[in-house]
Amino acid sequence: MTRKIARMGLICSFVLSVNTGFASSVSDLLITEVMANPAALSDTRGEWFELHNPTDREINLRGFSIGDDGVKRHSFDTDLLIMPGEFLTLARSSNPGFIVDYVYDNFTLANSGDEIVLRDGLFELLRLDYGSGFAVAGHSRELLQLPMLASNYGLTLASLSYGSGDIGTPGAAGGALPPPSAIPLPAAAWLFISGILAVLSPSAFSRFTRNVVPTPPNVIPANPNINRVPLNVIAVPTIVIPAQAGRSDASVSQRLLPTIPNSLNFFRFNRSHQS
Repeated sequence: MTRKIARMGLICSFVLSVNTGFASSVSDLLITEVMANPAALSDTRGEWFELHNPTDREINLRGFSIGDDGVKRHSFDTDLLIMPGEFLTLARSSNPGFIVDYVYDNFTLANSGDEIVLRDGLFELLRLDYGSGFAVAGHSRELLQLPMLASNYGLTLASLSYGSGDIGTPGAAGGALPPPSAIPLPAAAWLFISGILAVLSPSAFSRFTRNVVPTPPNVIPANPNINRVPLNVIAVPTIVIPAQAGRSDASVSQRLLPTIPNSLNFFRFNRSHQS
């Protein structure tokens, strides 16, 4: 009975690790389009920008703020949800030529160069810096590829107009979205799968390791006619998830790794109480 309880505790611990690792945050968002210099309308009425949530979880902007490197700052004091795959438009006025999702104040987009920075208090979570030449009269700029640098934004196609004639695709994909990037499966998820198999069936775990884990390119089997992977070689498969703006793939893995020791400590705790 004690062994069964210990096994169930290990399984629950792995589940908690996986759920925690996949939590989405404001830093996962993308600034996908910016209209800093409208022509059909004044700047006061026609400025806007667009956020995109590429994750599979909703993200709430409540408690965060948007501003620049100066004194311009607007705080989100109420719930403002960005659903998975959704585009959210934020504008300086309630009538920029389309139905806007959110109207801000105390923040403007300078034509000669500016910053769009999302913060949690003093901590910077998301940033776009642009200089002179970025804001073209009557044209928005769209994010074409990652990372989220001004040089990776291109002018929206002239055929895509809205409102009184300015060019842009507020609230829609418009041009091509940044492609997803392949990164290693998070360690917590890998431990979850292998831990379940190891607890329930050691033989199934052995078969899973041999059949699923690929041979790393720098490992050469002793016999080239044998494709079996040595059991002392540890590798992880890959999955495709949306690329993380402003962060390297390594930072994503590092965010997930701290959940692993808790699982291992839980396992050692239960093992010590069996004896």
